[in-house]
Amino acid sequence: MPNAEPFRSMTEAAPPSPPSDVRHSHQVPDFMHMLVDHVPAMLAYWGADLRCRFANKAYKTWFGVDPAGLIGTHIKDLLGPELFALNEPYIRGALRGEEQLFERVVPGKDGVQRHSLATYIPDMVDGKAVGFMSHVTEVTKLKEAEAALRAQVAEREHAYECLRQSETALREAQQLGQIGSWELDLDTNAPRWSDEMYRIFGLDPSQPLPPYTERAHLYPPESWARLTRQIEHTTRTGEPYLIELAYFKPGGGIGWVEARGMAVRNPQGHIFKLAGTLMEVTERHHVEEARVQRDVALAANRNKTMLLSRVSHELRTPLNGIMGYAQLNLMQPGLDATQRQRNEIILQCGQHMVELVDDMLDLSGAELGRITVQRAALDLAPLVEASLLHFGPLADAMRVELVNRLVPHEAFHAMADPMRAQQVINHLVSNAIKYNRPEGRVTVSAHRSDTHIDIRVEDTGVGLTAQQLARLFTPFDRLGAEATSVEGTGVGLALSKVLVDLMGGELLVESQPGKGSAFTLRLARSAATNH
Repeated sequence: MPNAEPFRSMTEAAPPSPPSDVRHSHQVPDFMHMLVDHVPAMLAYWGADLRCRFANKAYKTWFGVDPAGLIGTHIKDLLGPELFALNEPYIRGALRGEEQLFERVVPGKDGVQRHSLATYIPDMVDGKAVGFMSHVTEVTKLKEAEAALRAQVAEREHAYECLRQSETALREAQQLGQIGSWELDLDTNAPRWSDEMYRIFGLDPSQPLPPYTERAHLYPPESWARLTRQIEHTTRTGEPYLIELAYFKPGGGIGWVEARGMAVRNPQGHIFKLAGTLMEVTERHHVEEARVQRDVALAANRNKTMLLSRVSHELRTPLNGIMGYAQLNLMQPGLDATQRQRNEIILQCGQHMVELVDDMLDLSGAELGRITVQRAALDLAPLVEASLLHFGPLADAMRVELVNRLVPHEAFHAMADPMRAQQVINHLVSNAIKYNRPEGRVTVSAHRSDTHIDIRVEDTGVGLTAQQLARLFTPFDRLGAEATSVEGTGVGLALSKVLVDLMGGELLVESQPGKGSAFTLRLARSAATNH
């Protein structure tokens, strides 16, 4: 953890340093501005000096500040001393390069208290956090509505039980369930309300009920017009109605009721009375609103995945050009050592980008349901041998010993897709090498049971904590390795997990900090001969 003195200096009113890279707001493309400005969550970028580099329009809704005017503002000036003190430990963590996720109640300009879920994502350059991105989403309605729905369901169940008993129980049930009943005599225009009807609208049951035409003040104009049309239609045709209406709550604000009505006929078939119920459903209405918001968020995530897939496709063409020209340059005679080294670096970086693009395409394809696997009887032993041979030079360069514990010429047949199984094994072996220690060891073994085949890859690296294991298969989360010199994107294990699931298998992990990790690819055993 950094000492306290450098961190306190970040709160001083030093002038903000000018933007220097494409992360800063004045270089963000217009369409990206439009995209993030339509996101209801707050999105912002804060530099290491805790001054704003970018903020979307949600800051106007939450804090009442102009996002353009927020540029250069210290985060403490936006949050205020109390809220800043609560968030300071998470800011510290982000500037150490650790992604932060926490909940907070954020006071708004209109006096509301927003329950929010905040994420601080470090911006790492050369292993150092130069700032962090903040993403703050309001979850107040969802939390409150879900809790209210559970309470409401319990109350409704109790109310319905009481309805099957006495008249006294009926009145209690109406109060518990907030369900009022009413009747209207069409000959005399005389209404009759249950006690709960009075309670819902905040009227005194000891006072005469106003005539129907004078009850318009109980509803907003649009709801009153809808109710009037439905009653007229039922009176004329005898057809029942079921509608949801807004109403003015006694304590202030807008509530929602579910209104039901039906026609009652005399023995001659003439409609002489209307009857119905009115149920208070404000909490249910909020739950449905929250569900809609959740569906919108899921749709937005799907759009993100589609965008990722499209961008990855578009990257292939320039990458092919870069690698092609680097290869042509290496074929030129007369290159000196420096020129050759530079072209080899270009080619190496291009190959790394191609592998990243391939992984991103596979990951986005899996999320969109576009990846299929062909499961067939497959001997996994040759795949292990091919992977160890391919990554032998990497192991030598990193001074890591590769140990193959598979018995020569022994088959391990499993139900798998050949290409995807090889892809998963490659990810496990390369990770075991890259995240190992000098003079470390990677051991690959195979085991069979009556139902499955296990390929186990063990390393002698630093191991993983319980917190890291909980985030292990999260895409783009490198569990702190971004602060090291080890190359990676955080996509490989997430993609491997998806591919193994598609093949009907399991990807298991055991790890102890300081002792290393063991990843096991478990696939169903095939009916082929496994001796």
